[in-house]
Amino acid sequence: MHQFSEEHAEVAYTQVKKMIVTKKLSPGETIFQERLSEMLGIRLDPLNKALEQLATESILVHSPFGRMRVRELSTQEILETFDCRIVLETKATELFTHLAPQARIDDLRNLLVPFEKGIRSHTVFHKIDVYFHYLIMKNCGNQKLYELYQQGNFLSSMELIGLIDIPQQEVIQDHLNIVSAVHQRDAKKAAQLMAAHIERSKDAFYCG
Repeated sequence: MHQFSEEHAEVAYTQVKKMIVTKKLSPGETIFQERLSEMLGIRLDPLNKALEQLATESILVHSPFGRMRVRELSTQEILETFDCRIVLETKATELFTHLAPQARIDDLRNLLVPFEKGIRSHTVFHKIDVYFHYLIMKNCGNQKLYELYQQGNFLSSMELIGLIDIPQQEVIQDHLNIVSAVHQRDAKKAAQLMAAHIERSKDAFYCG
């Protein structure tokens, strides 16, 4: 029974997070657990466990009367998040280029292979995009830098910001260019490409 509940909590977590990323649950929207439970066909216990996990990740925040709501980022918070990401991820990319074993570089490249001929699911691509950045941070070789990234909840912020209005093929090409520079162990170029890549997302958000 415990395993059954755990499996359903994982399903609920995935479904609710997808609703947040795709804005089916809007920033600031209150979560009515009973209504969501009926909509998803998942019992309240595993659903509540999933919601607590999302709150731990700062994707949901607690509201009065036992409710939760989708965390709402102000425009200023989002722009500051992009600025922090530029600083942290640029340095991480430089370190990753110097230190990462070839197997980790291959992991980055392999993430992009399914999308080279086009994107069928923008939601799946967004998930892969977030994971691409996470892999570089996780394997940059500087544990303190990675801990700062984790403490800043930057992955959660990327989920909340969601899909930005940039042609997805351009994003893939940015990633491919970064991987190419990393593969060549050109740390300066890789770092510059990462900075420009995140800056492009910031500009697209601000202008959008």
